[in-house]
Amino acid sequence: MPDAVPARRPIRVLPETVANQIAAGEVVERPASVAKELIENALDAGATRIELAVEGGGAKAIEVADNGCGMDREDALACLERQATSKIATAEEIAHIATFGFRGEAIPSIASVSRFAILTRPAEEDAATSLSVVGGALDWVGEAARPVGTTVTVRDLFFNVPARRKFLRAPATELARIRQTFTAIALANPAVAFRLRVDGRDALTLPEGDTLADRARALLGEAIADALLPIDHAQGTIRLTGYISKPDFTRAGTPEQYVFVNRRPATAPQIQYAIREAWPTRDAKPVVLLFIDLPPALVDVNVHPAKREVRFRDGSALVSTIQAALAIALGAPLPETPPLGAPLPGVPPLSPIAPIPTPQAPRPVQADLPAAAAIPYPLVETPPPAPTLTPITPPPPPAPLPADAPAGSLPWEWYRVVDLLDHGYWLVVTDQGYVTVDAKAALERILYERLAPAVSNPPSQPLLIPETLHLPPADAERVARFAPQLAQCGFGIAPLAPDTFLIDALPVALAELPPKEILAEIAAELDRPGPKKGLDPWRREVVARAAAQAAARAWRIPDRRAAEAAMADLARCAMPYASPRGRPVMILTTYGELDRRFRRA
Repeated sequence: MPDAVPARRPIRVLPETVANQIAAGEVVERPASVAKELIENALDAGATRIELAVEGGGAKAIEVADNGCGMDREDALACLERQATSKIATAEEIAHIATFGFRGEAIPSIASVSRFAILTRPAEEDAATSLSVVGGALDWVGEAARPVGTTVTVRDLFFNVPARRKFLRAPATELARIRQTFTAIALANPAVAFRLRVDGRDALTLPEGDTLADRARALLGEAIADALLPIDHAQGTIRLTGYISKPDFTRAGTPEQYVFVNRRPATAPQIQYAIREAWPTRDAKPVVLLFIDLPPALVDVNVHPAKREVRFRDGSALVSTIQAALAIALGAPLPETPPLGAPLPGVPPLSPIAPIPTPQAPRPVQADLPAAAAIPYPLVETPPPAPTLTPITPPPPPAPLPADAPAGSLPWEWYRVVDLLDHGYWLVVTDQGYVTVDAKAALERILYERLAPAVSNPPSQPLLIPETLHLPPADAERVARFAPQLAQCGFGIAPLAPDTFLIDALPVALAELPPKEILAEIAAELDRPGPKKGLDPWRREVVARAAAQAAARAWRIPDRRAAEAAMADLARCAMPYASPRGRPVMILTTYGELDRRFRRA
């Protein structure tokens, strides 16, 4: 029986409130999106002082106050309409956008999913305009007192869209996203004064007229600021400025990387590729503050709903400029370019062209030719004696798996380390095939399982001399928030000031590591979204971090004998196939797979 034809539904024009809520799905992803749009509007208004106040991780309230140009009553009402903007007026201006906002959708979209209020006054008006909107419907308009500028208040975000509200994370996680957005915008505008208030308390104050170096030190901390190298390079119409960390400065996990295109926090695949290729190692990523300035007509900022990603007209020119700029900053050789006339990659060289002979005058014909000269024959040389072959040393006998290895821990009965390859890999032959082992991941697994007893009973080691740690605001906020869990993992922490702590004890597993670096990294890891029930996940993170740090310093195995001993230790592990952080330790290529690839089967 054929399927029933669905009943025809007439096409309707959606009500304005519904259309605004749909648009809000693109513009307003979370509280951090609201903070970003409102701060960018303040910057477009010419503000030199901006204050951001957050309550309940932004879901309860977000308020942005500025000293910009303000709006009169007519403009304040007009900004609530969709596609209403002061940034552009004609289609031609879309190709030359130099402001942050330009679509005219942010304010009506935010107002449609919150309790929204504006208090604004321009310099030419004696009184400020005050208006409030509830769920997209205008609720009240009147006059009030305010200095020149604008204050926008957003309360109860997604109160009328419960399906969206339940997808918000915990307030601490949403606050971390807001701080990340705030940090990026404050770095991009060091001359502007910023103030951040969290739940009624001052969290960060940045003065007006900072340099980029001052702003980086205040937001990223002294350790990172002291490890930055300046970037200043121009090529054609592209100019790059900023900083990149020294090659010997590394931070595990996701490091701070901020990219700005014409002062707009944004990125593109070409930018990430260029940074990755210019960095000398694959083990860690650099800290980057990269400002890309180019004519607005050469970049399209209108390809992403949230304007996070941009598109360039000439991506290859941008890649070569970034690679050259980073190479100069790092003191590395510039990227090689083929010399003039050299064959291009993938293009076969042209066949050589024989030279054109120079015309010569005709030789006169002689009647009597000279007698032919005798042709000397070459002497036949005696061939050299055959070289004596050096006998091949037989390989060492294969090593069996250790007797105390767990049953079935590895799928082979014996192994032999053939060679230590470049980039930290071992080539191991077994009765099942050959195995490529990542030395660093293997040592992480071995050290983690040696430290595993510390998960259930983490002992502490008091420091002979307690250390005073001054952390960047974001790291300090995390450490303060997770202080109880860190204490139960073996850290001795006491707050001295909002961003300063006294450390008098460390987990025994971390006793040999720098407290400042490891504490900030563990706090950042604990702040990542994900289920963490009970103390064991926190303690496992501490132990895994200790294993990763120790392996990063000792993964270079000197010879095959040491590698074979490490393979025996790996066989004793309960989970030898993956590092504590989920990276593969080994890749097995069986003889059956080789037979198939060489078409023996």
